[in-house]
Amino acid sequence: MTDDLYLKQGHIVWIDEPLKQFYKIVRREPFEYETGEEDTAIFTTVASGAESGFKDIATLEPDNKPLHLFQVLWGVADSGPIKYYVKIPSGQNRFGVDEDKEIGFINAQKSPYFDPDPLYQFYLIAEWTPSINCKNNSAVTITPKVWFKGMKYDIEPITNPGLLDSLNAGKTPHRRIYFGGVKNTP
Repeated sequence: MTDDLYLKQGHIVWIDEPLKQFYKIVRREPFEYETGEEDTAIFTTVASGAESGFKDIATLEPDNKPLHLFQVLWGVADSGPIKYYVKIPSGQNRFGVDEDKEIGFINAQKSPYFDPDPLYQFYLIAEWTPSINCKNNSAVTITPKVWFKGMKYDIEPITNPGLLDSLNAGKTPHRRIYFGGVKNTP
């Protein structure tokens, strides 16, 4: 994974709903997490032809004291006709089309666990967690497992009036971050 995918110390971001504010990236460090490593497993076995149901991945909720921003890439290893669907925030389908929001999924071919595709990345802040459902269309029982990796950032609000004026006028470069992807009607 190239470093240019990630924000760097000193970068400025505009974080849309729910914060609607400019922030500076103060520090960063990488993280990795895989389901199944928790004290109480998120996923249990899923029989052939069944689904896990949407499971909140609460371990991925960033801290709010200090305020953290997570940039998350995710992938899976299950081969064959096993599909993973995500909602961010819970209840908001991702990666589908406007006509049918519930068709977007990843599998091991689209986003393998060892090299997750950045097309399916997402950002998280406090009180935002992904919810994942595994549909097992294979002929065997499986235990779903999802790999997450990315960058964890310490962020601080921009308060300097001159810098805020420059940012609002589009004169200072920054990245816009939208949580939950494109807006959909319920």
